[in-house]
Amino acid sequence: MNERSEDNGPASMAGIGTHERVLDLVREFVPNAARVADLAAGQGAFSRQLSELGHDVVAVDFSSENWKVAEIPLSIHDLDSEFAAEISKDHNKFDAIVAIEIIEHLENPFRFIRECAKILKPNGLLFLTTPNVEAVNSRLIFLYSGRMASFGEYETVRPAHITPIFTWKLRMMLEEAGFETIYHGFNRTNYATGVNIKGRVAAIIGRMLEPFVKGQTGGENRIIVARQIRS
Repeated sequence: MNERSEDNGPASMAGIGTHERVLDLVREFVPNAARVADLAAGQGAFSRQLSELGHDVVAVDFSSENWKVAEIPLSIHDLDSEFAAEISKDHNKFDAIVAIEIIEHLENPFRFIRECAKILKPNGLLFLTTPNVEAVNSRLIFLYSGRMASFGEYETVRPAHITPIFTWKLRMMLEEAGFETIYHGFNRTNYATGVNIKGRVAAIIGRMLEPFVKGQTGGENRIIVARQIRS
């Protein structure tokens, strides 16, 4: 379930607890005011939180249609393209990038990570989240339906989730782009029960099987903090 605004302000479209956990990590790893790019900023909920921490925020999205935070500049760029040159031309480079639940929407996640590296300063940080398709309940859903959690029939209609990201794939992307991972965790470790009987059954069985299954089995949304180590 996504978190929504109770008024007419910007709403979070991320999974429950994702914004809160990423914000905690930003506080930990970027304690001082910095230049931060919020990629796929949506309505601006997280951009506003970053600004309230004192950061100089540039929000980026493919459209201004849903933008609700007038005090923060919004740059329009297609994140499924070679966007780094245009962003760098307008805004120079950043101390940190936040990319919450966008990479699974893209046709070329490898290119996306490379483009992120290009707009970061040396030792700059990338905060990235994506659905954990390796969770046990996701594996059970796949066994039954041939689709993973967060990649159901109605969740994969463009421009929604089209590219599942596995641990090995994300590690390869980051290493090839010159990043080292300094944090790897999740928004929450309990399984969402879903809105139908199949989702509930998969969640319950997933909790029971988790101790006996290898891999990244726990957690709903994966959260990565990576440092750019290649100049």
